[in-house]
Amino acid sequence: MMRFLFVHRSAFFVVALSMIFGFSTQLEAQIGPDVIVGDLPATNAYGSNTIAGESIFAYSVATTSCNIGDANLAWEANNNEHPVIAQDMWRLHDGRFTQIGASWLKHGFCALQNTGLCSGCNGGGGCLSFLTPGCADPYSAGLNGNQGNLGPRSQVNAFTGFFPYPYSAPPIPGGQGTVGRRMQVKGDDLTTGNFPGALYFVSGQYVALDDASFGNQANNASYRRVTVSQTGSHGLSFVGGTEMMSPPIQAWQDFQPSVTLIDVEVPNEGLFIAGYDATDNGDGTWNYEYAVYNMYSDRSANSFMVPFPAGATILSHGFHDITWHSGEPHSGTDWQVTEVPGVGITWATESFAANEDANALRWSTMYNFYFTCNAPP
Repeated sequence: MMRFLFVHRSAFFVVALSMIFGFSTQLEAQIGPDVIVGDLPATNAYGSNTIAGESIFAYSVATTSCNIGDANLAWEANNNEHPVIAQDMWRLHDGRFTQIGASWLKHGFCALQNTGLCSGCNGGGGCLSFLTPGCADPYSAGLNGNQGNLGPRSQVNAFTGFFPYPYSAPPIPGGQGTVGRRMQVKGDDLTTGNFPGALYFVSGQYVALDDASFGNQANNASYRRVTVSQTGSHGLSFVGGTEMMSPPIQAWQDFQPSVTLIDVEVPNEGLFIAGYDATDNGDGTWNYEYAVYNMYSDRSANSFMVPFPAGATILSHGFHDITWHSGEPHSGTDWQVTEVPGVGITWATESFAANEDANALRWSTMYNFYFTCNAPP
């Protein structure tokens, strides 16, 4: 059973995992406005800046949205009734699926009423302050990488779709004119020398106030596989089409069928998706891989626990998170690990009471937890 241990309303969630059952998530269109990512048709590669001695590369991903609901989706530039768009990058290597890149949020300004990608579009022409049911709106990679229209994730509640308007954005840090606010990826995460045979993916996710008010947030993300050039700006090329209404963690199971995914809908709050896999090393030990993806929980999570039996020995363990950048206020401190024999292994960061900007598992991000143990699944 995966369960959330509820704590004070303004606090982070605590996550405990034992593997029995999960909750299904409806991805079909519902009443009201319902925005999805219908296509990820292009990418831009901008080059790199050196930050703290590391080469950081910047990207953007084009997104074409569809309104598959039965009511107009608001798209008003001069208030908070417009979608925001997250762009992320992911890697699958040696059985471990990790998030390696994240952008700030593109703020929508108007919606075209295109036909073809979705069905039933009768919206007419023009770039309007709403997206009509059945119509599609394309944002190019150039628009989604325009630094002047990217705002912090930290100001957006992904469960309600609310954010303050006008949003406030700290200036791009010095020396980061190429990569600031864009989807940033460490150069070391992109090389075949470090990760031979790795598979890479990009994703897009929309958050919108009226989509959220009708409870239609669970189908707002899609992913697509890419290859990474090993020269220059490490440009991206697509392999296959966009997996519509499939959150990026779904790629782990799609390309590694032994993976199990569990949806956890937090009542009246949000959705997490957890994945796990175990590999027999053939020497009396097993590798256990866990990943938890926060799709749209605003409260986030600050602790993750996996039970293990008395007599079992954990030989090694690890943790992987993302790097906050461009002035986001969140801490980057790795979660601390505690082992209690016969009870479990726990990773945790600070509580909300101790630090509101702790390195919690926040929306549109995924953290990894893994260990090697001498006990079988």
